Amino acid sequence: MAIFFDKLPTILVVAVMVGIFVALRRHVKSARLHLWIAAWVLIFSHFFVQVFEPADGNLTPLTFIIDLGSLQLSALFFIASLTSFFEDKKLTFNLLVLAGIPLMAYTTGLAYELDWRWLYISCTVILFYGSPLFVVLRRKLLIEFYFWAPALVATGTVAIVRAWRHHFDFGFLAMLTAGFALPGLLFWRRYPRWSPGVVTSAGGFLLWGAVFPLSIMLDAWAPHLKVNPELWNTPKFFVAFGMILTLLEDKSEFLRSAGLREQKLNNQLQKFSDITSRLLSGVDINLVCKEIAAAVRETSTFDRVVIILSPDGSNLYAAGHSGYEGEAAKLIEYKCNEVWKFGDLVEACTIGDKLGERSVILRPEQMEKYGQVPSPTHYESSQYWKKGNLILVPLRSIRGAHVGCISLSDPRDVTRVNAEELARIELLAGDLAVTVDNTALHKQLVRSEKLAAMGQLVAGVAHELNNPLTSIVGYSELISDDLPQGPARQKLDKMLREAQRMKRIIENLLRFARQNNLAKKSANLEALLQDVLALREYHLHNNNIEVHIQIEPQLPRVALDEDQFKQILLNLLNNSMDALDGNPGSWIRIEASSSSGRVILRFDDNGPGFGDVNRVFDPFYTTKPVGKGTGLGLSICYGIVKEHGGEIHAENLEPSGARVALNLPVETSVFVGDTALTQR
Repeated sequence: MAIFFDKLPTILVVAVMVGIFVALRRHVKSARLHLWIAAWVLIFSHFFVQVFEPADGNLTPLTFIIDLGSLQLSALFFIASLTSFFEDKKLTFNLLVLAGIPLMAYTTGLAYELDWRWLYISCTVILFYGSPLFVVLRRKLLIEFYFWAPALVATGTVAIVRAWRHHFDFGFLAMLTAGFALPGLLFWRRYPRWSPGVVTSAGGFLLWGAVFPLSIMLDAWAPHLKVNPELWNTPKFFVAFGMILTLLEDKSEFLRSAGLREQKLNNQLQKFSDITSRLLSGVDINLVCKEIAAAVRETSTFDRVVIILSPDGSNLYAAGHSGYEGEAAKLIEYKCNEVWKFGDLVEACTIGDKLGERSVILRPEQMEKYGQVPSPTHYESSQYWKKGNLILVPLRSIRGAHVGCISLSDPRDVTRVNAEELARIELLAGDLAVTVDNTALHKQLVRSEKLAAMGQLVAGVAHELNNPLTSIVGYSELISDDLPQGPARQKLDKMLREAQRMKRIIENLLRFARQNNLAKKSANLEALLQDVLALREYHLHNNNIEVHIQIEPQLPRVALDEDQFKQILLNLLNNSMDALDGNPGSWIRIEASSSSGRVILRFDDNGPGFGDVNRVFDPFYTTKPVGKGTGLGLSICYGIVKEHGGEIHAENLEPSGARVALNLPVETSVFVGDTALTQR
């Protein structure tokens, strides 16, 4: 009974510690805490079983196994809780089993006083040699390994020699010493900070490990020195209090970080809300994109942000970027303008692995095809991020059309690369996509309204001019039949030619204004193009203009009116020839490709380009000399393409040149009985 009352304070203190750790489970969700609870339950068992210790201090084998076996296993649980893989239940279980079996075998051998050298030596080899080998095979070696591993191997070697000489207690005490000293080093490694909880726990473990050799040395060197047995338990309490403080420090840090994250989130939402309001007010897209890129970089974990737009569905440009400086900024702009194509953007958004609701992440091997802007940031191997990764947030209109993307890379905190981090960026991307699409639609609407009004005016004027002009042409022909050859006849012929030229202009005006019923049928664009080139082959050769044609193999057919489409091709070819005007080194490049159910046809030349690219489709706008152009060619092309359900865009090329791009729907056929009905 006296032993019970002597041990009761310690038992109660340890029981309270176990209760505190169990209570902390409600607030700390961690596999490490579960291992700590198991370790302290074992320590409680170690103290509790001592109540049944006989007065002479000679423990029964069973009591010895429970008492010192629980102590050995608790050290193993502490070590397992502080490994780098403690969250991996399978690996942790394997560690506990592979190390726990030799520990308990050694303890059982001592409890029954077995004189089996092979048992103790094999257990010592597994524990003292196997542990460093396990670390070497499992992970990258850290500098600390080169301190504790040699010490562990040396201690194990001494224990093996002593066991060979039938001194088995040394190995047991070495296991206890190493078992509680090693968690002190690991604790500091897992919590690298100078906080009260970490210092108390790490120091307590080191003192706990030192208790065993120190008590043996005192018994050997000062056998008459009386030391209160409870003094040896003090390091245990240091460790327990330190662990509790560490958990509370982590919880406090978590709450502080959560508060900072909430503050950053509110700041991000406020910035994004302001930008969204400006987007809806019709502000210049290019100005806002620069602000969006800066805001995303400031309020998210990504250090590099690029907003790539393609309002015309064919060309790309960097509307805004943040985090790219100097050569990197020039390179990203060059790649967007010259290297990357609209089809690349659509493809990249398709092949990437889905990360958020709409965003995708591309691995380095997937980005090799497109090329990247080199990043100076280095990353260790991680499940969250790998150097060379790239995140794309597609910008898709309500109609489902791609109008660009937001590119994100170089995260400052790789653990935040997740769907939650991208959710708010995706919402902003949706608003930006709608604004870009609405801007393009607004321009088309303005142009359509202007053309419609112009068409009504032109139709009326053309009809009024056509009647008197017909009379002028008719009477001129009659008079020319009556006049003999001479100066008067020459003047009359010149007047007749000019009148006929006026008549052709009026016919063009009427064609521009008239809405005809299209005679569509399935057509081969390459064949139509060759027909038109044949008409102008002589002039191209005489003016030394090289024509380069690149047609995608198996180009899909298009449903169109062949006569009207030939007029488009002829107008575009004539425009390029007029712009080149026979200059040395002149060339025209014609490309045709397909993407996402559309056929894209491009006419490029290396002429001076358009004077005002925003007015090229306006009626009567021309940069040609007087008498050489009416300014109706591209306007007529615009109307015909629109009637075919397509799009037409014009732009200037760098350093010189012009491009006109046509985007037409691919022809599809639906069979009803034996009849094929062509549809778009």
